Amino acid sequence: MADPSIDAFVSAFIEPLVLGGRVVVDGLISPSAITAWVRSPNPDATRLVRVCDAARVRLSRLGAVGALDTLPLDAIALAAVWYDLLAMTHPEAHTRSSLRKVAQVWCVAMLEWVKAPVSRFEVSMRHAVLGRIGELGRVDTHVDFWAGYADFIGVSPPKALVALPAVRRVRETHRRVDLFTLLSTLEIKGHGGTDEPDLTDITRAALAASPLTDVILADRPAPWTFRWTPSSVNAIADACLRGAAHRAVLARGASTVRALEQATLDAMRMGAPRAVAETLLRFHLEMLALDALGHRGGRAPMTPSGNAVSTSSTSVSQPLAMDAYLRLGAERSAPWVGLPVETLRRILPADTIRTAIKDPPSAPLLQGAGLMEAAVS
Repeated sequence: MADPSIDAFVSAFIEPLVLGGRVVVDGLISPSAITAWVRSPNPDATRLVRVCDAARVRLSRLGAVGALDTLPLDAIALAAVWYDLLAMTHPEAHTRSSLRKVAQVWCVAMLEWVKAPVSRFEVSMRHAVLGRIGELGRVDTHVDFWAGYADFIGVSPPKALVALPAVRRVRETHRRVDLFTLLSTLEIKGHGGTDEPDLTDITRAALAASPLTDVILADRPAPWTFRWTPSSVNAIADACLRGAAHRAVLARGASTVRALEQATLDAMRMGAPRAVAETLLRFHLEMLALDALGHRGGRAPMTPSGNAVSTSSTSVSQPLAMDAYLRLGAERSAPWVGLPVETLRRILPADTIRTAIKDPPSAPLLQGAGLMEAAVS
């Protein structure tokens, strides 16, 4: 499917990615396809409506992040980058150094055309198209039969081969390979293959180009460990996108939350600017409050003295945010989360007694935001 029309690409890749189904990856797409798509940007109207309706429903579950009535070309081009990366995970592509170099050059060119998103619309539209990229996988089939065996990578075996299984002693074994296991084949490990390009950096750049998707998939394995980028920090600076990220991250679970907290600590230790520290502090404190509301139904249990008490769910899943909140106190934290002090005290413990420790977990974040002295004095 080299250089397909925009309608063919939406049909084979984007539509099943958004709606669910079997995506078709066959060959590489070159940057010249983007040029052709610019000249003829509109896919089949019926297909466009189906894709936009499904993406709109998915985005609505995250919040009011933007209307969706079209597929912007930057989102489609970013999907083309992922198409090429997935094509390069096929075993036959592993040893083809020249093909890897071509894929690298083409992916870099398309990413440069896509550019970093600068608006809520661009961020939300890219996530609308690529929000389910983490669910992609390849099903490989091993077939044993009376005359031997055969392997089929990502495709179904011919019907003639598996016909009459009892008579011909046919046995099929299916193995699903998840996305990041597939992408691990793009990495050049060791020092022996210096002439072959490592496509891992391209994958990181493709993830970063869709910041909301990048944040939500923060619990991915190495070498794609999540890092805050200018694009992702810019995205969560927007209140609507920040709320969407909160809901999606909390739905994924504690591993994603902890990956984000670790990335925040890493960014602070590398000397992130104060504005970045303030954005990340707000992000974590708001997610802490939202998590507490979800666990308690909006009301925290009270002690006989009238103080709210903590449950383990929030503090364990968000240790950095909880420590920052306890050190700031409800009064100092309330402006960061946009809640009245009394409301915040009802859903989170208020100014509890803390053991004085030399290096509190939230110290790098509070220091970066210029709040450490006030928090511990």
